[in-house]
Amino acid sequence: MKPLILPLLAVSFALSVSGAAPDPSLFEIDSRLQIQLFAAEPQVVDPVGLTFDEAGRMYVVEMRDYPYGIGPERKPGGVIRLIEDTNGDGKADRSTIFAKDLSFPTSIVPWEGGVFVTAPPEIIYLKDTDGDGVADVREVYFTGFVRGVTDSNVNGLRWGLDNRIHGVNGGNGGIVRALKYSQPPLLLDGSDFSFDPRTGEIAATYQTSGGFGLVFDDFGHSFVTYNINHIQERIIPLKALNRLPGMLSVEATQNISDHGDMARIFPVSVAQTRPNHPEQAGFFSSAGGLGFIGFDAYPGDIPGSITVGDVVGNLVHRDVLQTNGPVFLARRSESETNREFLASHDNACRLTGLELGPDGALYVIDMQRDVIEHPDYIPKKMLEKINIRAGEDRGRIYRITPKDGLPKTEFNLATASVDQLVTELQSHNQWRRMTAQRLLIQKRASAMYAKLASIVERSIYQPARVNALWTLEGLHRLPETTLRQVLRDPNEGIVENAIQIVEARQSNIPETLSLLAP
Repeated sequence: MKPLILPLLAVSFALSVSGAAPDPSLFEIDSRLQIQLFAAEPQVVDPVGLTFDEAGRMYVVEMRDYPYGIGPERKPGGVIRLIEDTNGDGKADRSTIFAKDLSFPTSIVPWEGGVFVTAPPEIIYLKDTDGDGVADVREVYFTGFVRGVTDSNVNGLRWGLDNRIHGVNGGNGGIVRALKYSQPPLLLDGSDFSFDPRTGEIAATYQTSGGFGLVFDDFGHSFVTYNINHIQERIIPLKALNRLPGMLSVEATQNISDHGDMARIFPVSVAQTRPNHPEQAGFFSSAGGLGFIGFDAYPGDIPGSITVGDVVGNLVHRDVLQTNGPVFLARRSESETNREFLASHDNACRLTGLELGPDGALYVIDMQRDVIEHPDYIPKKMLEKINIRAGEDRGRIYRITPKDGLPKTEFNLATASVDQLVTELQSHNQWRRMTAQRLLIQKRASAMYAKLASIVERSIYQPARVNALWTLEGLHRLPETTLRQVLRDPNEGIVENAIQIVEARQSNIPETLSLLAP
């Protein structure tokens, strides 16, 4: 059953709220970590998502048209910003408007020197071909996503292990058409989706959570969120459910929190007037913007955990994953039983996401709005007394690192040789592994199959084996003999991915199929 869509950004404001100046000391954070300002207005305004290209340049999605879908000039006002730290000091020193006049942009992912952006009703490809930092290519790849309330718009673009770009539909449905390639329209209904950027083939993937954000762990398990149910796992893909038409309805995307639906949260900001769902104060009501801390340079149980923001609570919550039979259980860290991973004293601090960077730092997105709610959910008399767009000229991005620093990053992947990219598949930084895999696919580096096979067969770092396995598959150089070998592997995560490859290629080789028998 399709979930009831409640407002993501449940109202949180008082008439006196105004954003404080950028000040990392306003945050409370784990004593083993440090936080510093990376960028602030006018370098960045209204950020809601970001990604890094292979050169380490940051592309930021600015939802300047929030909450109406149009800016002050009465036209789509969304912007993609290109931000750079050119001297490596951990602070932005160059900011360029890469593209503008986008409709409600929500997420972004790199591909072939450009970026795909979700801007409902479309997914658009943007690219700068003359090196001036401004996109001169703007192509609509897909259209038909339904535009609705902010958090229920299409979002969550992210490169997956399976060499496809994945996204979250947000629960709005839609009939999606590919404009650059010939294929039948895709009826999304309550489904998430993925597409192959090489061919334009698009497909439904999982039951949607209806929320804002998508992350993958090191073995490709996927996690989403939805307002009060802050962390959900996408467990059974739709292609598996569709094999049994007429089967009873199954909840295949499920809440995995051990601290309940509408879990307790611990804000440090002053509680504000909440005309919409006042009973949710002190509990998750606006979960959105997921992060996966895929780097083991962080202390304690921080590596491998998932973060989710609550924009009403001005905080980022963290869950530690543990196996729970065939799925995961998400629990609070023992060091965060009555506090949050990150919490701000600034009521206008709206933490909409966290991304691992090429350098291993965690980049936290602060939209900075006084009012964080769609006007439809605010009583008319109250709406007449407030500036619904207050804070539209602000925005911040913060950078979190361990207090004792991070390992030195040797080079950016834009200048890496194919051989170096293969080596990067063994990086313990998930961003670097995934980016190296994407670049090897883009470069069609099939001549490297022997080195890739060696990683699959001999690496002691299990996530590297998974990346190398899927890289071989994406290059069409994964032999059936290697696939049969990994199907017998002692590591469950490796076997899971091997089974997915067998299914994707619809292998009918008896020796391979026999390994799938119970």
